[in-house]
Amino acid sequence: MMLQKPRSMSVSAQQPALRWLNLAVLCLPVLVTATLVPWYGLAHGYDAVEWLWFVALMSYCEMSITAGYHRLWSHSSYKAHPLLRILFALGGAFALQNDCITWASDHRRHHLHADDNDQDPYSAGRGFWYSHFGWMLRDYPATRVDLRNAKDLLKDPVLLWQRRHYLALLLAMNIGLPVVIGLVHHDVAGCLLLLGFLRLVMSQQFTYLINSAAHLWGKRTYDPNQTARDNWFIALFTYGEGYHNYHHTFAWDYRNGVRWYHYDPTKWLIKVMQWCRLASDLRQCSSYRIEMTRVAVQFRQALQQCEQLNEASRWREKIESEYHQLVSSLEQWTEVQQAWYQAKSQALSHELQQDIAGIKQRYQQLKQDMQQQRATWQQLLAHVRTVQLTPLSS
Repeated sequence: MMLQKPRSMSVSAQQPALRWLNLAVLCLPVLVTATLVPWYGLAHGYDAVEWLWFVALMSYCEMSITAGYHRLWSHSSYKAHPLLRILFALGGAFALQNDCITWASDHRRHHLHADDNDQDPYSAGRGFWYSHFGWMLRDYPATRVDLRNAKDLLKDPVLLWQRRHYLALLLAMNIGLPVVIGLVHHDVAGCLLLLGFLRLVMSQQFTYLINSAAHLWGKRTYDPNQTARDNWFIALFTYGEGYHNYHHTFAWDYRNGVRWYHYDPTKWLIKVMQWCRLASDLRQCSSYRIEMTRVAVQFRQALQQCEQLNEASRWREKIESEYHQLVSSLEQWTEVQQAWYQAKSQALSHELQQDIAGIKQRYQQLKQDMQQQRATWQQLLAHVRTVQLTPLSS
């Protein structure tokens, strides 16, 4: 009997043809950045104004990808004013990562076929360098343009305009803009090297980290069955895109970092744009669903771990009991929370104000109960991880 090769390993023995244009576009800026940028810095120096422009244009370039290409157009996580859409389309050309329709189509296939080496354009299963930028250098079948999943984007006038004039826009943004700033600042060469080449290379490499490093290192809090991981350190370089396991689990959420302390400048930008009435209909997953997903993963992992312990059945019973108590607490808290929000929105009389006070008191009590139950649950999980073969005490 012949053994069939697993799907994830079905890679052609013969390397596909090189894409010479992509190779040149990707490698030439790297070569200039590695040689001329440091040489000019040592010979002539870059002043504070040029570095401020670098930070500003780097942020504009990157967040045109994260807030525009990614969260707006790839996942429709919010709606944007035409002015904002035009700014993101220009910034996307500035980032030199292809036109938005092609980029978003590739990204949607990445989510649909994540980690499938035959269909995921930048599958992490092929290794770090392939998912980082190697997928763009050869004519792999999974990377060929197929816009059937982007019919909505093909109706977007801003994206059609960008696609039609992409070459002119990328030249204007990557060469024209730094040259104009250089003319005003009386340092064309310095601005072209710093704001053109160094900014381009760094912004591209930071974006590529999401496809590579964010699928290799970090925690899989919400879905342990995929390679995408949450990594706060990667979020620092990718304007909040490092919380990648969350994103692959709830791709339509306009946030990647859901906690208040998560570094996610893209989330903050979108929220500010909403206050400025340039963004609307922000989509986000409910706290209840997020917490239930996270706890369910912990529950399954704890059940697997308890099988390694003595008296596994007693550990399993304890874990199941605490899990169901926590779920019940979450459900009650969420139900009362919704009742409180609804009552506040309808509070037009003294009687309703009294009802709100009662609901609020109940809500606060359930919140405390839930926090206590969550702490007990975390202690139990920690106990399971550390005790190993120690018998459960009565």
